[in-house]
Amino acid sequence: MIIVVLPAYNEEEALGKLLPALAAVLPEAGLDYQVIVVDDGSTDGTAQLVTAFQPRMPVRLLQHSTNQGLAAAMRTGLTAAAKVVGEEDIVVTMDADNTHDPRLIPDMVGKISGGADIVIASRFQPGSRVVGVPWHRRLFSWGASLLFRLLLPMRGVRDYTCGYRAYQSQVLHEAFERYGEGLISQQGFSCMVDLLLRLGALPVVITEVPMVLRYDLKPGASKMKIGATVLETLKLIVKRRLGLG
Repeated sequence: MIIVVLPAYNEEEALGKLLPALAAVLPEAGLDYQVIVVDDGSTDGTAQLVTAFQPRMPVRLLQHSTNQGLAAAMRTGLTAAAKVVGEEDIVVTMDADNTHDPRLIPDMVGKISGGADIVIASRFQPGSRVVGVPWHRRLFSWGASLLFRLLLPMRGVRDYTCGYRAYQSQVLHEAFERYGEGLISQQGFSCMVDLLLRLGALPVVITEVPMVLRYDLKPGASKMKIGATVLETLKLIVKRRLGLG
């Protein structure tokens, strides 16, 4: 079983394209699946759209009454996924804005079947490409990759910030047993780096597959505040280098 976790804030239009794509790709690859959409206090029709898809595909809706941010949405989604996955299941996290191609999931699942514990869809592997990403976002991603590889290197990891990942279910169970609700403690978009670093402290095998990031398919503007994210990321690096948290 593949559990796909989608944190979503005002993603009605994007989910209207992503959900049908998941419903087509995963069964075609012979994969049983369930989608968990965490509606993080959306003010558009995100919740109504997900509900409309429920008769057509196995999609579950979890809702926050107010917008709490990516970290809280990811925590809610991963906690829910960890409660239902079996030993051989896989949890996939994706952005809900239609920039991540679900056709990559079978390759990621194959890597885990081959012995990996975590698979990252990477922008820094041969064959990867980014389309429509603003220069300042590219600069941030490249700079973050360089800093983390220099200061907090992890075997097999080049893309620390991408949220498109696959996790072997046992890894998540072990992580929740070790960290509890503190598994995702960092706020903002840097929570994905924080999660990866915590999981990297376990005896895990991490690998990457090349990704084509399609920002040209994103319906709205990015919700990332680049200045705040840079500051959060630098604070996280200092915190981890000092062995805090």
